[in-house]
Amino acid sequence: MGTTVDHTAPETWRAFADEADRPKVAHFVLPYLFQTGSWIYAQLVHLRRYRPMVLTDRTENLDVFPFQPIYSYECVSVWKKAMLCLWRPRRHGVSWLFFERIVRREHPCLMHGHFGTCGVELLELKRRLDLPMITAFYGADVSQAPRDPRFRQRYRQLFEEGELFLAEGNAMRRALGALGCPSAKIVVQHLGVDIEALPFVARRPDPSGLVRILIAATFREKKGIPDALRAVDRVRRRYPRLAVTLIGDSAGKVGDEDEKRTICGLLEQLDGVVTWIGFVPYPAFRTAILTHHLFLSPSVTARDGDSEGGAPVSIIEAEATGMPILSTLHADIPEVVVDGKSGLLSQERDVDSLAENLERLVAEPDLWEQMGRCGRRHVEENYNVRRQVARLEEIYSEVTERG
Repeated sequence: MGTTVDHTAPETWRAFADEADRPKVAHFVLPYLFQTGSWIYAQLVHLRRYRPMVLTDRTENLDVFPFQPIYSYECVSVWKKAMLCLWRPRRHGVSWLFFERIVRREHPCLMHGHFGTCGVELLELKRRLDLPMITAFYGADVSQAPRDPRFRQRYRQLFEEGELFLAEGNAMRRALGALGCPSAKIVVQHLGVDIEALPFVARRPDPSGLVRILIAATFREKKGIPDALRAVDRVRRRYPRLAVTLIGDSAGKVGDEDEKRTICGLLEQLDGVVTWIGFVPYPAFRTAILTHHLFLSPSVTARDGDSEGGAPVSIIEAEATGMPILSTLHADIPEVVVDGKSGLLSQERDVDSLAENLERLVAEPDLWEQMGRCGRRHVEENYNVRRQVARLEEIYSEVTERG
């Protein structure tokens, strides 16, 4: 049954008036929304001074990330697509003609492209609509896409015409600068996590002596999962009471299946130690970070140059719940994990050092709660989604005022 709203009630009129007064921002998310896109969802649902609208080519996982309004090209009828073709020649694809119509109708004050590759695709639309545009970079769009010379040229156009570019941290800021983005156009904007939805749980030793370790990532080289499993293999020889949960699988991108074969070979050696459960819905991941002792996430720079760019949001979320982190000195991870205080960091691909750090935390469970409380404070101060979205809204205001 639907919910009936009393449109004559004063509070209802105030709500509608408030909604009408807020300027709109058009968020382009292609697609809306992949399984691991919780950080984009957090930005959308915590905006207060601006009204977000989503434009996308297709939708998925709406049960996990419900949102309105979403304007999805996949919902356009064949007849309407044909009309769009007649409306204007297809220089940039019919879907972008659909997006142009929506933006002209809804009158947003700003375009926000999620991922640099999306920003490139938005350039023609920006020119046609004469709207200011912010582009947020997140990882492979900084480290991998620019390796294609054609993309580097398109990035130069994006950096010239776009108003502002968001980087997760200072390492990503430097990477964007190296690609030719003017430093004056780069703003470090931390991704935020919902602190209220991530309760702190003090990690304490299990009476049975079991140490529960969580690994959660797509089976992709930059995630460093083989190194994590090799470190577990070394430590379990001295501490057999390890129980490791592995969340993740191949996502079908180039190289994922090769990585999966490597991981599966290591899992055979760790039979009885590691439980692999594949991809799980986002709520199940949140449950997992509340029920494990240590989070193991040793990211690396892949052979093709792919990297985190910033830092995995899974690390921020795990740290927020009070879980000590074992990771690497990679991209912006050292800004998220305070080495020696909220976790322990090793050099990339240094399995010896990673195993030593893991063994230290397994052997010294008295450190867990202290590290967890430090991590929680660090996330509250620097990665609280409400603070970060409030700062994002200030950025919106600055850009639209200049525009």
